[in-house]
Amino acid sequence: MTDDLGGWSALWRRKPEKEAVKLIKVGFTLIGRMGWAGGANYLRNMLSVMQSHLGGQVQAQLFLSPHEAQENYELFAPLLVEPPVVDPLFENAGRGKSLQKAMLSGRDKGLEAFLKGHKIDLMFENAVFYGWRFGVPVLSWMPDFQHHHMPEMFSRKGWWQREIGFRMQTKWQRTVMLSSQTARADCERFYPSTKGRTAVVPFAINLDPADHLGCKAELTSTYDLPPRFIYLPNQFWKHKNHALVIRALAQLASQGNIDEVLPVIASGPQKDPRHPALFDDLMKSVKAQGLDKHFRYLGLIPYMDVLGLAASADYLINPSLFEGWSTPIEEAKALGAPLLLSDIDIHKEQSPDALFFDPQSVDALAASLLDIARKPTPKRPSCQSLTEQQNQRLQKYAKDLLVAIKQGKG
Repeated sequence: MTDDLGGWSALWRRKPEKEAVKLIKVGFTLIGRMGWAGGANYLRNMLSVMQSHLGGQVQAQLFLSPHEAQENYELFAPLLVEPPVVDPLFENAGRGKSLQKAMLSGRDKGLEAFLKGHKIDLMFENAVFYGWRFGVPVLSWMPDFQHHHMPEMFSRKGWWQREIGFRMQTKWQRTVMLSSQTARADCERFYPSTKGRTAVVPFAINLDPADHLGCKAELTSTYDLPPRFIYLPNQFWKHKNHALVIRALAQLASQGNIDEVLPVIASGPQKDPRHPALFDDLMKSVKAQGLDKHFRYLGLIPYMDVLGLAASADYLINPSLFEGWSTPIEEAKALGAPLLLSDIDIHKEQSPDALFFDPQSVDALAASLLDIARKPTPKRPSCQSLTEQQNQRLQKYAKDLLVAIKQGKG
């Protein structure tokens, strides 16, 4: 009897085994569909970090329409445990008739059943609306609130389309994921009902600095660049403020200092759908003022070259009037590139150690460009130091992302 009791006592004292962590399956569609390169890059990076840092806890499932799959299937498939699901249902999921059903009845039953059939625990929502009583939990990502800060950049119809979408996403009891404390403050100011329902997830870029350092000689030869230059990788959208850079260079030319400053080397997509003539107008201005050698546009270049140029430049510049959490800035941080940034709140949050200038002041930027040129090329941290810092940023990103996913799932 004593032995039996002793046996039961030992079992009682034994620590229970840890329960297996239940995998959370998160569904995604293309961010911005096929019209926003930044959205596709953001999604690819997030899926990459989920795969490398959250395996065993979170699994991503990407849903594509047949049209989207033609260009994106092979691009995303290596980042997923299971291949993308291709179905015509996702041509307009959360849009068009699907959106009408979501607004009128609270859900698109067909879409809901499809996702449940694929055992989706949480659906990631951006610029779409799945409904106020959708049967799958939803995590809404809002990158920024540009239409409130720069309404002049939108047509009246475009402004209201964006605003109605945001109001639908923020009204109901879903978690809203934001990329910065700056965006959280905006969200809770413009949509007060979101207080207590936001999750801030500043992303980091999943790249190894060692892959991109040491390629300066090759790139300067390929693009015929001088030993020292400033790099401006940005889409030619009006609010990105390329015009200020050109005006600052023109002012330096009028003052006789243009040959002192480092040339600005730009790359990125030309088209601004809201201002289609912008790129041509900017380049005409460069030519008319004789700045061809001082403001050079390389075109759309391979992504590996974008990273290599960021790793090789004296400074990476972003003169933007408005930003979300910026991918080029995260790339620059990973590569140890010094930063020259407009002094908007998001830039100060994302990179507080940068050099800042007033994005409305030609004088301020001209002075910064001249000051940079008169100083030696900044010394970069070692590759080992960069790698350690980048790993810390990636771990924090993964941790914040997991918190948001769990909060969204409920």
